[in-house]
Amino acid sequence: MNNYTNEVDYNAINNISVHSSGATSLSPYLNFDPQYLTQGDGAEFVFAEESNKKRGWGERMFSSIGGSYMTGLTIGGVWGLMEGVRNPDGSTFKLRLNSVLNGCTRRGPFLANSLGVCALMYGCTSTALEKIRGVDDDYNMAAAAVTTGMLFKSTGGPRAIAIAGGLGGGIAALYYAGNKLWNNRGQTWNTSQPNWA
Repeated sequence: MNNYTNEVDYNAINNISVHSSGATSLSPYLNFDPQYLTQGDGAEFVFAEESNKKRGWGERMFSSIGGSYMTGLTIGGVWGLMEGVRNPDGSTFKLRLNSVLNGCTRRGPFLANSLGVCALMYGCTSTALEKIRGVDDDYNMAAAAVTTGMLFKSTGGPRAIAIAGGLGGGIAALYYAGNKLWNNRGQTWNTSQPNWA
């Protein structure tokens, strides 16, 4: 400390020891051995009950809605870009560029909004089925996907409802098969328990 201004003298910072007398290194910030903090070879959690905790419905819905919206925006933008490049309206560069931009802004938000609404409907339906049945399993996933497809096209008539329900069921079956394939390799997608340890 400086005697005149009562301020800390930071010039003496080099006097802090960062190595212990043994072979282990100390933390340069708190001057303690970090090996005291490790409690085993497994993953570390703040509370013991967090080791088997899953993400809540709100976390799952926000990530799925955002991911679906961004996926739809990207795919729709590329679709509009290809449409605008293949069918240019006009002979000058500015008119062609305007055609491409119109295609991107027509297809991108349309597909993004559609996928975002489907993700919202799927999340609400899945959560409702989980609360009603009292269990979170693959049957909820399939039923929620079929119900989402049917609700999304409910104004299109019986044929459109059946096609959309079948499409939702097909997407759920593909996800289930991919999830089983992925889980056989040791990783998981739907749980928040990474194998980092």
